[in-house]
Amino acid sequence: MELKRSLNLFDSISLLFSSMVGSGIFFTSGFLLQETGNPWIVLICWALGGLLALCGSITYAYAARLLPFAGGDYVYLKVAYSPLLAFVSGWSSLLTNFSACISVLALAFGKYICILFPNIPIWNSPTYKFLGVDFQIGTSTFIGVLPIVFFSVLNFFGIKSAVRVQNFFAVVKIIGLVLFLIFGFSLGNANWSYLLDAPFPDFRSFSFLSKLLIGIVPVSFSYLGWNMITYIAEEVKSPEKNLVHSATTACLLVTGLYISLNTLFLVSAPSDVLSGQDGIGAIAFQRLLGSHLSVLTTGFISWVILGSLSAIIIGGSRVYFAMARDRAFLPSFARVHKKYHSPYVSIFFQALVAILFLLVKEIEALLYMITCSILVLSCLTAMTPFRFEKMGFKSEYKIPFYPFPMIIYVLANIAVMIVLFKEKPVNALWGLVITLSAIPVYYGFRLNKKITIQKEFRTQ
Repeated sequence: MELKRSLNLFDSISLLFSSMVGSGIFFTSGFLLQETGNPWIVLICWALGGLLALCGSITYAYAARLLPFAGGDYVYLKVAYSPLLAFVSGWSSLLTNFSACISVLALAFGKYICILFPNIPIWNSPTYKFLGVDFQIGTSTFIGVLPIVFFSVLNFFGIKSAVRVQNFFAVVKIIGLVLFLIFGFSLGNANWSYLLDAPFPDFRSFSFLSKLLIGIVPVSFSYLGWNMITYIAEEVKSPEKNLVHSATTACLLVTGLYISLNTLFLVSAPSDVLSGQDGIGAIAFQRLLGSHLSVLTTGFISWVILGSLSAIIIGGSRVYFAMARDRAFLPSFARVHKKYHSPYVSIFFQALVAILFLLVKEIEALLYMITCSILVLSCLTAMTPFRFEKMGFKSEYKIPFYPFPMIIYVLANIAVMIVLFKEKPVNALWGLVITLSAIPVYYGFRLNKKITIQKEFRTQ
């Protein structure tokens, strides 16, 4: 039940880039403007989000170098703390972190397809509210099922075939985004007064800090994927060097890209036009380059979303595989296809859960639910280097500026969680409840494999 090391450095960077650059960049800033009311705060949020992603990536790289196995957080938490905490992480990945992320991307893809093909009949069922969350089935829901099924089937045929397609998506994505930046700034109808005339925020005010922290929540979602390489570490060639290099390179590239794109968005139209729009990317494209290119730009955004969705499907399925391999989950999830070396049961079950999440009406509700669940466990994972040192585990890799990246990452996450529970209590509570629901499920399995995992580690 082992996976095959098939991915080189380019494959790893491509996967990370694609998993990070998805639908978030094309709709998040509309929500940010609505929440913060200031374009400068929007840019600061994106810069800060990049810094936190970089701090997280170089911290997680330490654990990944020590434990180059499939599963990411699940494996690190199991060795550093306990099997119960690891199971909570894996359970959250199944029910929110990965499955809901896939659903967010699929819903966004469905909405953009409806824009791209206006003749598609638009239908939405009545909205049903359950425990504070709105549920609805519509045209975009049914369209969103298609890419989930397609990429899950593609992954069934092995990670090598999936990554070949992934690389193609990544290359087209990079070329398209670079061309958009070049033509948008040089030939587009950019008006810098939309940004420069906006009042600069008062850094000393509590209002600024509160808006900054609530803005980091959706931005954090848009940077999700910086740790994707840790979930497939078992399939990366030369993990001792490629894991670190790919993570840091991808974070720096994506941060620069996000800040540049958002600057372009903010000079494309007045803030009141962009505020609250879940299609801010499409609006910016049309305002800068003209509505005659709307089909091309909308199609490209849909392409970007598909590339990110594909990458997340690859990473998430490895978590449930790792849990089952340790006999902490249903044994069938540990099955690896004899010919294609893919954890196919995990792949298709993840697809089923993601399809169920498509029933949630609003993308924004899923965003906050996902972020709350992730931040709690990310803080514990970020602290694992301290635990590993106490346990006597050593690594040749040294975290730059140790221990400040870990401290910055943890404190920022705690601050965001406080604001999230204050501003979005229902969504935050949903994320927390889903996370804690893992505890009774875990005790239903009544298995503890920590000693086995530590013995495997010491032989690496």
